[in-house]
Amino acid sequence: MTPLLESKATALNYGELPETWRVPNIDRFSPQKTLYDYQRSALENAARALYRYYEQQHDWHVGESEGANTTRKLNFATQYGYPSGSLAPFTLHRDKSPIFDILSEFIEPHHDQIPYHHLINRLCFWMATGSGKTLVMIKLIEYLHHLIQHGEIPQHNVLLLAPSEYLLGQIRRTVDEFNSAGGLQIDLLPLRQAGRAPYQRRLGDALTVYYHRSDNLSDVHKEAMTDYRVYENGGKWYVFLDEAHKGGKEDSKRQAYYAVMARQGFLFNFSATFTDEEDILTTVKKYNLEEFVRNGHGKHVYLNEEEYTAFNKRNSEISHDERKKIVLKSLITLGYVSLRVNELREGTGLSQLYHQPLMLTLVHSVNTDIENEQNDLWAFFQTLREIATGEIDEKFFKDAKGELIKDWRNARLLFGENGAGLVGTDETTIQRMRLTDLREAVFRARRRGALQFILSKDNKELAFQMKNADAPFALIRIGDTTKWRNNLLAGFEETTALQKKSFFDELEKSPITILMGSRSFFESWDTNRPNVINFINIGGTDAKKFVVQSVGRGVRIETLPDRRLRFSHLSNCAEKDSIQPYHDKVQPAETLFLFATNRTAVATVLAGLEAEKSSAFEVLEGFEKAPRAKVGDQEMELLVPEYRETQGSMTMQARFAMSQGTLDRLIGWFEKTSDSVLAVRDGLATSEITGLRNMIEQTDRVRIKPDKCYARLPFLQDRLISHLALKPQDSDVRKLNDTDIVHFRHVSVHPEYVRELTNHLNQVAHGRSSDEEIVALTKKLASREITREEFNKHVAGEDEITFKNLRIKKIARHYYLPVILGDETSDYIRHIIKVKSEVKFLEALEEWTQRNEVPWDAWMFSKIDESLDEVYLPYYNAEQNDYSRFLPDFVFWMCRGNEYRIVFVDPKGSAHTSAYRKIDGYKVLFEQGGDGAPVREFSYGKRWKVSVGLLMYNAEAPPSQAYQRYWADDPARIFHPA
Repeated sequence: MTPLLESKATALNYGELPETWRVPNIDRFSPQKTLYDYQRSALENAARALYRYYEQQHDWHVGESEGANTTRKLNFATQYGYPSGSLAPFTLHRDKSPIFDILSEFIEPHHDQIPYHHLINRLCFWMATGSGKTLVMIKLIEYLHHLIQHGEIPQHNVLLLAPSEYLLGQIRRTVDEFNSAGGLQIDLLPLRQAGRAPYQRRLGDALTVYYHRSDNLSDVHKEAMTDYRVYENGGKWYVFLDEAHKGGKEDSKRQAYYAVMARQGFLFNFSATFTDEEDILTTVKKYNLEEFVRNGHGKHVYLNEEEYTAFNKRNSEISHDERKKIVLKSLITLGYVSLRVNELREGTGLSQLYHQPLMLTLVHSVNTDIENEQNDLWAFFQTLREIATGEIDEKFFKDAKGELIKDWRNARLLFGENGAGLVGTDETTIQRMRLTDLREAVFRARRRGALQFILSKDNKELAFQMKNADAPFALIRIGDTTKWRNNLLAGFEETTALQKKSFFDELEKSPITILMGSRSFFESWDTNRPNVINFINIGGTDAKKFVVQSVGRGVRIETLPDRRLRFSHLSNCAEKDSIQPYHDKVQPAETLFLFATNRTAVATVLAGLEAEKSSAFEVLEGFEKAPRAKVGDQEMELLVPEYRETQGSMTMQARFAMSQGTLDRLIGWFEKTSDSVLAVRDGLATSEITGLRNMIEQTDRVRIKPDKCYARLPFLQDRLISHLALKPQDSDVRKLNDTDIVHFRHVSVHPEYVRELTNHLNQVAHGRSSDEEIVALTKKLASREITREEFNKHVAGEDEITFKNLRIKKIARHYYLPVILGDETSDYIRHIIKVKSEVKFLEALEEWTQRNEVPWDAWMFSKIDESLDEVYLPYYNAEQNDYSRFLPDFVFWMCRGNEYRIVFVDPKGSAHTSAYRKIDGYKVLFEQGGDGAPVREFSYGKRWKVSVGLLMYNAEAPPSQAYQRYWADDPARIFHPA
């Protein structure tokens, strides 16, 4: 999807805006800093968009009614025109939206819906990590103050939200720098000092800005949490949300709180990783990772295409030597870049040229399975330790260097940068690199030796140092190092020489060359140092944002102090002449090398980065609903399940998971706490207190799970209350509506393919070529470039057309036509069928239905897209102690006589615990109880007796006998239930 607001805003000529609507002193931030061109562009675009909103759509004036603001929102929404002139895909429905109830307290619903125009007063800034979003944010606050002073926008207070104390501290420091310029003085005050205060006029040019932790806004008021309703102030806030990508579906309530507080003002979202359509649509400035790198503000990005399969725990055939070689290659890369930086510094005489190279190793698990030594971080560390302390065969070392050189010869940089090969990599230097060079550059010791560790005071850090070195070289930063120390570091020597220091806080000037940890440690961390990132067992959809964020941290570059550009993009730089003789050797220092553990991890890295690259997608028109199958002379009705809460409690059906130690602590907590304290201090109702006490007294309502430990009992208490509030669900069936399956209306493609694909869609869907294409074909026929037979074939249309790696085809009985099949390389198009298991299933289905007669009077089926569609099966997710939605990949409808059957089919279904949980959820709702029990029967209308089935379509049967009947590898099972 294209950032539509950006294109609408830039249609206005900034220079022609009235004087009061232009950003004052747009270049200047502080005595030390001026803004880059893209930062100025972000401010100009914001000015254009706010001018459209407050001036052009409905001119704001003092004392206007709330109705005037609603009119302004409606008018502003019309400019989006998506799709077909509306914002319908973003409308909030009472029975579907998790935030509907929150918003409906403040926004009057219409027919159980809240149209999205009520939330359209928002601007998003999609700017890469390291691009200076905070500077833009503070300058934008200054601009709002300017507009208020000139009577152009309402006098609302400013609220600044960020998800961590570290980020808030960073913002405070940047505000102090801004204030040093001597102009507007911004005073930051905690939100709890605001009360219900109106906009505060100050003596002199000063502005009070309130701030708060975004993750501490809630619907309760406790010591750590703040009830947003106490401060919502009629929705009259200008809300600035930093790291706005935080808070997906699981945190959507907080997103609603921000919208409520800004409903009569404005919401400004800043993030490096927007993926939701409504965020991209309302983006006013897009300067994402791809553009940041391509324009020279970040390092080149190179992804090593070799898999780190040695760290894939499912692959037992990988030898120990192969694992060692993979780690060794990433260490050689780090050592080589370090040597090159030292060479550049010595040759130019510039001691501050570039940075001290660093390797990041980011893993999936850091503390799980430690007792069995199966954890991802331990696997990497053990190999690293062996290389640091053991003897490495010279031939082995030479082979690793040779393979690395070969990889680099064929390397391609991401984001469409220059051609094949890494420029500036000196093969001779790598070949001449000795083990002593590597050890000195990486391990801080020229000889191998024993390893000792240093434990930090807060137990969050473990530093490692060669015993024959005078400085540590590696740092592990995780939430708690206790398990590591107790279980894995037996036999290591501990030194307390530097125990009180936080190595991580001093990392910029530290001798540390290797940093290891999980996804948590890297956020809100400013550094130029990374040149190598290892992703160990990082995979899955949820990891894409993490990958982009971590790469965003790694691409930052500072060629010289305060010169945040690659060498080739430097201008007006006195030192450039000194560097020029070495211009062909700088690229290793200006490259971020990415290594990943397996193909899934590689795909995750690429998917995250390619999403950045190809964000400007356009919706593809041309899909149509297929004619319904006929039952006699009537069209077949398509039915889907619907769900409702019932009375009762989930506590017996779905037990809350916690460790025995946590349960014992919880029992002690409640024995010491009276009901009156729980009522007054925590604001608990009598029924909640009774439920909590019953749960811990009747321990059969708790499921003991060793790894479910809760450090903070107040947090656990909140989770338990939420669990007690869960209601069992029951099911029925209803008619499919137009908002249940919508993904075919959202198929989007890179702009360069829109025209050609639209023609192909028309040819398949409508049975003919477009008028434009027919004219071209007629000319080719007249000039005898094609035969009459070829002309007739194109004009008449085809059932299947191949385009690039896509197949555009009619599939009999599918809900919409045509269907597009692709593969994992189809990264230029979204919301099509391209998962290998789904494509193979469709091929098997087509083959079976061509050879066999379907034993039903009528049938149809449809693909389900889990990111957009609303046809699902709910199930209790014990890991989250909450309900989750299972969206199988396909749904089938079939009927005969008065029998109607709905079957969900999931080709990715596999034999593991999550699949079992999904099946259990299905059984509760659609079977009559007990293994092998008959399915439930629902009545619909006067005719149909409806049943619902579920199949995991996979050749591998589950190990559990109890679940085997839900597995199939033959399409016949869809139509012939077991």
